[in-house]
Amino acid sequence: MELRHLRYFCAVAEHRSFTVAARQLNVSQSGVSGQVRDLEKEIGVTLLHRRKREVALTPEGSAFFHEAREILMRSERAVDMAMRASKGQSGRLTVGLCGPVTASCLPKAIRTFRKQFPGVALSLREHSPAEQVDALLDGRIDMGFTRGIPSEVKHLLYQELLFREPVIVALPKGHPLAQHDAVSVRQLTSERLILFGREGAPEVFDSIVAMCKKARFSPKIADTPSSWHSVLTMVESGEGLGLVPQCVQFLRGNDIVFRPLRDGGARLDAVVFWRRDETSFLQESLLGLLKEKRSEYVGTHGAGITTEKKMK
Repeated sequence: MELRHLRYFCAVAEHRSFTVAARQLNVSQSGVSGQVRDLEKEIGVTLLHRRKREVALTPEGSAFFHEAREILMRSERAVDMAMRASKGQSGRLTVGLCGPVTASCLPKAIRTFRKQFPGVALSLREHSPAEQVDALLDGRIDMGFTRGIPSEVKHLLYQELLFREPVIVALPKGHPLAQHDAVSVRQLTSERLILFGREGAPEVFDSIVAMCKKARFSPKIADTPSSWHSVLTMVESGEGLGLVPQCVQFLRGNDIVFRPLRDGGARLDAVVFWRRDETSFLQESLLGLLKEKRSEYVGTHGAGITTEKKMK
């Protein structure tokens, strides 16, 4: 059933006249009459009593008129909402948080986004790097952040590298290595290490283990907590040294110091990604703001930006 059929019928029903309806719609009277006949034929019900001087609704036509008018009003509202959303004046956007990965540039970008698009319902959801992909694919979030996308789902997603950051070492203030300006990876050979659990961030865990193997030793892993706060708490408690992405410094504890690694330390990607079948004006706008705010972080730490797909 075409909306045009409903529009012509509602105009006739409202004015009780094919002539007035045709004038209002700026079409021929025969065109209006033909459209209404096609509608009646399609649904198999007589909607109008056609008389010489007036047109009257049948009981079935009266019931149909009420629903058809609601459909037309809803379609007009839908068009208006779509137009407003295309201009960023309305709509919804749900963004996944990813711990300290997003702490470096997302807060400023979100504040600016809210000022620019006050009519948009923006929501933030916390997920681990590994959970971000599932949350995106099942529609719980519209954009997410992670350290890397599994190869088996890359064909479903677009990604853009926001920045690349080094792995650094977190030490208790009293540790001997804290006296150095930088720590060699080889100096960690005999140290107990606290690593973020592989289940929550496999790219981070695997990169750190590969870094140690490149330095020709197997890491002595003391524990693998599932949050960066817990990693730092264990380090501060003297349970071991933490190998963490540089952004974890945003969660600095009172009795922890951070030192860079020299001699080929690992570098980790921070990636923003979204579904291939959904690229909206709101996503483009937030990505643009992230690039701006990212430059403040990258300017200090250095990282190139690469794209698999450029938003237009």
